[in-house]
Amino acid sequence: MTEQAPTRGQRRKARTARAILEAASELFFLRGMARTTIDEIAERADVSVGSVYFHFRSKEGVYLALVEEALDVNERYMRDVPDEPSPLRRVLDAGEAYLRFHLERPDAFRLVALRILEPTVDAGLSAVEQRIADRVERLVGAVGDDLQAAIDAGEIRPIAAEDGMRFLWGAWNGVIALSLRQDRLRLTDEQVRSALDEGRAIVERGLAV
Repeated sequence: MTEQAPTRGQRRKARTARAILEAASELFFLRGMARTTIDEIAERADVSVGSVYFHFRSKEGVYLALVEEALDVNERYMRDVPDEPSPLRRVLDAGEAYLRFHLERPDAFRLVALRILEPTVDAGLSAVEQRIADRVERLVGAVGDDLQAAIDAGEIRPIAAEDGMRFLWGAWNGVIALSLRQDRLRLTDEQVRSALDEGRAIVERGLAV
């Protein structure tokens, strides 16, 4: 059965929701979620305050929608890692995929990797943070499984695979995060790529059998 094309009203609602999400993403990064108000989101999106409540019910609802979207994007990038026969190559390619996620979708990267939400005791928001952790943990765990497979296959010397994966994950995030600094220590995208390429070479040499 052929799906019906969206109606004009549905397209208008989708455009409004997209404008709200884009405005909120910018404001949350610039000011933090706690200091951003519904009124400010509506003003930046050029919609009424009522439209924000209609589409998302609350500021927390806006944030949750952004998080879910960002997590979906992150998973698509990581799923696109080539299915190489070498598990070590898959680990290294995962780092490249994560870098592309940052370079091509920095807005989504900030939400997933840097958790721009300030510390909060709000139970609903704590649940959102837990959802981020759960889904990212699955992605990182898959890369960790490939690292263990590389050890088992004799591609690399024996190491504690879980600790090795924590190091790689922290290194990827740490280097990329330097591009978001607001001082002279900020790295350009080219410098981020250069640093991660050098790190990749160091890891390969260090793990060589």
